[in-house]
Amino acid sequence: MSNTDSNKIAPCNYLMSLTDIESVWVDEKGRSPAYFCKMDPVCVGENMLTELKNASAERNGENVRICLHSSPEASFHDMLILVRKKRYYPPHKHKNDETFHMKEGQLAIFAFSDTGEILDACILSEKGNFLYRIGANRYHAIYPLTDVVIYHEAKPGPFTGPDDSIFAPWAPDESAAGAIDEFNRRLTAALGEGGKPPLKQTDF
Repeated sequence: MSNTDSNKIAPCNYLMSLTDIESVWVDEKGRSPAYFCKMDPVCVGENMLTELKNASAERNGENVRICLHSSPEASFHDMLILVRKKRYYPPHKHKNDETFHMKEGQLAIFAFSDTGEILDACILSEKGNFLYRIGANRYHAIYPLTDVVIYHEAKPGPFTGPDDSIFAPWAPDESAAGAIDEFNRRLTAALGEGGKPPLKQTDF
């Protein structure tokens, strides 16, 4: 084999695409639409970033996710998630650990004590701090700093329905406009100079 032949990249036979109905199925019942993969093994390429953004645009800017596992009952969950800036993401915790790996945009992530004290405030991006792990039973919240954020999330399954996320009792209710504005200001202040102006409730 020549050096030229040895440097060739073999095509991936299990490349996932949202336009291929043979490779995915869609679950509309969750907090955001989820595309589950039917293939094993599965490969994800740069095309998926564009397809995620197109899927969100076709759904009037909804958050969307791609699940590399085949169903909510899978024992391990790998997801490529697109979230939008103009949303409120309440602090919550899980019974398992989870990891965030940035692919596009900027995302602030916060870790809280059980009483709501901010323990950590970190800005994630592709080329800066790009990986963040949250332990089990640790309250945390995400805060998109760009219009579109795409990240890879990995955590043990299965998805257990309403009990999967335990929301913080001290977090603002999603209908409390004033409390959400104040909460956003608090998060922005914790970010220091790296933060952006807080979202206004009218932007939600």
